[in-house]
Amino acid sequence: MKEQNAVSPEYDVIVAGAGPAGALTAYYLAAAGKKVLILEKERLPRYKACGGGLTPRAFDALPFDISPVVVREVSNALMLHNNRPVFSHSSGGKSPLFTMVMRDRFDHYLVEQAVAMGARLREGARFESVAGPAGNLRVTTSRGEFTTRLLVGADGVNGRVAKALGLTISTRYMTALEGELYPGTSLDLERFKNTLHYDFGVIPGGYGWVFPKGDHLSVGVGTFAQKATGINRAFESYLSLKGLSHARKIDPLKGHLIPTLPRKAGPVSCDRGLVVGDAAGYGDPLTGEGLYFAFTGAKMAADTLAGVLETGRFQTMAGYDARLKKAFFRELTAAHVIAGMLYAVPGLSRRILFAQGRELGKSQLDVVSGRLTYTKLLARLLLRIMNPIQVLSVLFR
Repeated sequence: MKEQNAVSPEYDVIVAGAGPAGALTAYYLAAAGKKVLILEKERLPRYKACGGGLTPRAFDALPFDISPVVVREVSNALMLHNNRPVFSHSSGGKSPLFTMVMRDRFDHYLVEQAVAMGARLREGARFESVAGPAGNLRVTTSRGEFTTRLLVGADGVNGRVAKALGLTISTRYMTALEGELYPGTSLDLERFKNTLHYDFGVIPGGYGWVFPKGDHLSVGVGTFAQKATGINRAFESYLSLKGLSHARKIDPLKGHLIPTLPRKAGPVSCDRGLVVGDAAGYGDPLTGEGLYFAFTGAKMAADTLAGVLETGRFQTMAGYDARLKKAFFRELTAAHVIAGMLYAVPGLSRRILFAQGRELGKSQLDVVSGRLTYTKLLARLLLRIMNPIQVLSVLFR
């Protein structure tokens, strides 16, 4: 039976956070005819530390055209160990391997699509608390109170909504330091203009990257180690390794946490709402990619919320946990095992990369294109490593 309230809430759903996961959740709900309010603590557009590279599977998961905010399409990928190539691939210009965006413009664009569908936006409104039973919630923000039937937390790593809903999100993280780098010469920009660089061996337990943008480069280092000591020094060393120490400007340079894999699958929902995107703790343990999981998780969240709103059976929100677990958990667990092979023991990582780099790089591109799963990739790697001839080639290369 649907819950009856003396006064109907203003909104069906309030979404706290205007990043990709929040914006797309609002978009799908508004498209389904639901009354949605997006809360954003900052003014849009606002900068977000992120490489801003959309993989093919992430690009294909978007429900509308994003060409107005694409800054570059990259057709070459290069995987290296300490700047020594172990794998390279080119699509020959037929289709981009990665689509580059700047997160300030991209995030704002997604929100604009949600608003065009009928969602409302309140900027400069920080979520503070939620009270009341499922179906009749009172949300307090820095700009006043609003009432809603359900609440969505899309407020990122260590967001407030999860705690307010009584959800304990325990996840593994990648610690990253990234800057928008403006090269000192046009030759520096030319060297990277159509190629993504992915460098192992430049920071313990992680990698470095260079993503070409329109008039600059997004450069960063990230580590999956529990303690990210020395990350600033690793960043400076990486710039030197790539011949970028004499950059004209690095603005801004920011550190941030990237969730990769929950330590256990759920709960990320309750009868009053759910969390999505980084707030739910899902991301790629091998690469740190989070946008694909934000996009697909938003659709799952919106479908769950719409169903609950139609039936009034708020206890069925747990279906969202089941969908996330089925879609992501096994795959990301396999990716976590592969990441352990590549990041945990530097010497073994170097040997694997130089012995199996070509196969690993090709397979990784197949994964981010949606043609291969991490579970199948892990099985391939284990078979190769268990093969005595392959073992010898890895250990004695």
